[in-house]
Amino acid sequence: MVTVNSLFTDPVEVVAFSDEEGIRFSTTFLGSRALVGTLVQPHNLLLQQGRDGLTVQQVLQQNGLDPTPQAMAAIAMDSSQVRGYVEVHLEQGPVLEASNKPLGVVSAIAGQTRLTVSMIGTQGHAGTVPMGIRRDPLAAAAEAISAVEQRCQGGKLNVRVEEAGEEEEQASGGRGSDPSLVCTVGSISVWPGASNVIPGSANFSVDIRAQYDSVRSVVVLDVIDQVEKLCERRHLTCLVQRVHDAGAVQCSPALVEALTAAVKESEEVYSGMQRAAGAQDRLSAKPRAQQTLEDGKIPAPVCPSANHGDEDQQCKASQPDDVPVLVSGAGHDSLAMAELTQIGMVFVRCRGGISHSPSEHVSDDDVGRATAALYTYLRRTV
Repeated sequence: MVTVNSLFTDPVEVVAFSDEEGIRFSTTFLGSRALVGTLVQPHNLLLQQGRDGLTVQQVLQQNGLDPTPQAMAAIAMDSSQVRGYVEVHLEQGPVLEASNKPLGVVSAIAGQTRLTVSMIGTQGHAGTVPMGIRRDPLAAAAEAISAVEQRCQGGKLNVRVEEAGEEEEQASGGRGSDPSLVCTVGSISVWPGASNVIPGSANFSVDIRAQYDSVRSVVVLDVIDQVEKLCERRHLTCLVQRVHDAGAVQCSPALVEALTAAVKESEEVYSGMQRAAGAQDRLSAKPRAQQTLEDGKIPAPVCPSANHGDEDQQCKASQPDDVPVLVSGAGHDSLAMAELTQIGMVFVRCRGGISHSPSEHVSDDDVGRATAALYTYLRRTV
């Protein structure tokens, strides 16, 4: 039997982190922060309260764990102990599926700024206040939201990513060009929210993300400037607050290169996995999967042949002659781990680009391809 120790010369640790999303305690990456050593410093997140009023420390204690800062410090790893961190994650977007590629490699995780915008006008009767003298914050919010979308080159569904990047360059005069730039207004509230009342106030969020912090900074300042000028023109009182800032994290160029090469080479490994799985039931002496590892050989690649219909095309399309290199607009545990060591990520395509939904789906075949790519990377590197 082949063991992990016989496959790799250096230790390989597999870790599954808890609470990446940060829903319960409104703070992200609690699990990975514990490993990195940033759960207590510079801010003591053990004291962070959830919606139920309990702190992280109290919940850990209720579950039989030692929640003291000393215990958390003992969990943390030292950077000298870690050579690198590689994460496999579904893409959470539509790019890989649209390009008919099962896997992609991440070059960077976008930085993020969140703004809250409050616009205050004059509440009034919908039927008696003339349009020309209204101070309507909701109409102003609609104009501002449209301006945010235009600044980030949105609303052009027929424009390719490359074209969007060129148009962004022209629109910004070179001040903020980045095809990864995305801006989102995800929530809006209106007071008092009655159909026959001109609103007295409107509040909305703005989420701005980009691969390059310099681009994001320029766009944030542009958006704030546009909102303030709009409010001045409409005689409204406005308040813009920056409630969150996180810098972009670049993946290690060496890991990007190594993972890209591994994805290219892994189709042969994946084909061997398929052959071994199919042959296992027919071999009585020893399973092909075991035979493959013991012999140190990988079977020749095989795609489904006659009478397999669409599977033939899928297998052909999966050959990774060119591997997409993507920027992750979503945050991942890699963000926290980057404070400890160099990071790399492999994305796996998901159906329809849907994530954070019951419809989220990754095929077993693509999970197998990701496993083969990770195995290939480890054999080449570790």
